[in-house]
Amino acid sequence: MAKTVLKIEGMSCEMCSKKVSDTLLGISGVSGVNVDLKKGTASVVQEGVKEEDLIRAVLDAGFRSKIRRGLF
Repeated sequence: MAKTVLKIEGMSCEMCSKKVSDTLLGISGVSGVNVDLKKGTASVVQEGVKEEDLIRAVLDAGFRSKIRRGLF
């Protein structure tokens, strides 16, 4: 299992974070998601999922994202 952290832009409420979480959990190979609304991040536990597929799913849900690398 791998952990990928996404920086999410545009989340402003609990409904937004739930939508991001539900969207990511709907991807085959994703086994866990922890969305932090205050930090604007989503930690994704996944296996065999391409980073671009995570980003595309978040975009399709109405938010922008990028892979968090290093310190933000």
